[in-house]
Amino acid sequence: MNAPTPSQTADFFVAGGTLRADAPSYVPRQADDDLYAALSSGEFCYVLTSRQMGKSSLMARTAQRLRDADVTPVVLDLTAIGQNLTPEQWYAGLLSRLGRAVDLEDELEDFWYDHEHRGPMQRWVDAIEQVVFPRISGPIVVFVDEIDMVRNLLFSTNEFFAGIRECYTRRAEDEASARLTFCLVGVATPSDLIDDPRVTPFNIGRRIELTDFTDDEALRLSDGLGRADDV
Repeated sequence: MNAPTPSQTADFFVAGGTLRADAPSYVPRQADDDLYAALSSGEFCYVLTSRQMGKSSLMARTAQRLRDADVTPVVLDLTAIGQNLTPEQWYAGLLSRLGRAVDLEDELEDFWYDHEHRGPMQRWVDAIEQVVFPRISGPIVVFVDEIDMVRNLLFSTNEFFAGIRECYTRRAEDEASARLTFCLVGVATPSDLIDDPRVTPFNIGRRIELTDFTDDEALRLSDGLGRADDV
């Protein structure tokens, strides 16, 4: 068997960073099926574990699978919004990133400034309900990546997590709310993110476990070494 050339190996393996959804070196794990199934059924999920475990790659892959199933995935990376912000700026940043993802940036910006009398968290939730829901008819999954960044903000984000919980409690009386679900991804524990157990969404959500590769799962990587026929 001919060994792969350096360029072939470089095309297969990726050193650091998030893998593309179609990356040949991506190794599916049980978490892939667990997360996809849970989000497809509208469950609130969270993937909270240590760094370099493949969280963002799992998120990218799952977002593509959802897109292929006619679900609208939205990825909000909190590192792109910043830290030295007021609550107004932070929630406006979230809404702006959401608007870009669903091609409603102008409409959401107009809504934001037309409702300045409301608090920033209420405007964030209301904008989704009054602008996004009427324009997108199918299910929507919002991934919030690097959720641990909220720990560096200058204000409490307890109400952000309370808002996620409220979206779920509204399902009993609001059919549109049943189309929206969230997935939080980052390096933290639930207690790191919210210290008020009365409004935490984590006791109604599903934790997705990311484990190390099994021997059978790791065999996929042998393709990039030209050893697929040797195992």
